[in-house]
Amino acid sequence: MFGLGTQRVEEELARNFPDLRVSRMDSDSMRKGRDYDETLEAFRRGQFDILVGTQMIAKGLDFPNVRLVGVISADTMLHLPDFRSSERTFQLIAQVAGRSGRGDQPGMVIVQSFSPTDPAILLAAEHDYDTFAEREIELRRSVGLPPTTRMARVVVRYRDPDHCRQVTQRLLGALAHYNERLQLEIELRGPAPCPIARIAGYHRQQIELIAPAPEAAARLQRLMTALRNAGQLHSDAHTAVDVDPVTMM
Repeated sequence: MFGLGTQRVEEELARNFPDLRVSRMDSDSMRKGRDYDETLEAFRRGQFDILVGTQMIAKGLDFPNVRLVGVISADTMLHLPDFRSSERTFQLIAQVAGRSGRGDQPGMVIVQSFSPTDPAILLAAEHDYDTFAEREIELRRSVGLPPTTRMARVVVRYRDPDHCRQVTQRLLGALAHYNERLQLEIELRGPAPCPIARIAGYHRQQIELIAPAPEAAARLQRLMTALRNAGQLHSDAHTAVDVDPVTMM
């Protein structure tokens, strides 16, 4: 069975390297705030040889004695249905790669991937941020996505899937009406199921609002204000409005 959680990695390391001391950092093992600091301090003092963890160990750690870093299944994030997935993959690999070789001796970084030729992974391995940024911005521009545009996202959630779709469809109609009436020229995408279509028993539908230029955020605000004033848009337990969304999941 394929499984690459931190506990599975810890078990494989113990099986293959029984003489090495391994510690794990994830949400299961770090139950208290001080657990994080105590584990890092023990690693700094050399009380164990290998530190296994989630993304929490990828950022900002400075241990001169670390000479080998491994990124397991680096492209898991790459294939998420989110337009920032390549950006986040590049960021993660570049960050974790910077944890190795910070002392007098050179370090090595090994990246495991099912998409080893993807530009996000190749350019991160080369620390070529400029090329990645130029390529990514041009791709975003070609399909009308931030940062070349401005985005807002409305998520509707109800336990009944039919009612969820009906409410979202009515909301789209209201958005289209005021968009035309105010001549805002905002692109409306949807409604469509969210990438994670159901959470805790609630079905989720989304509408994306795209303003045609980065400086056009005021148009998004005007459109949503018009709907709020008309009583057709509410931020409550069933509807969430996210301007410049960080994640599309």
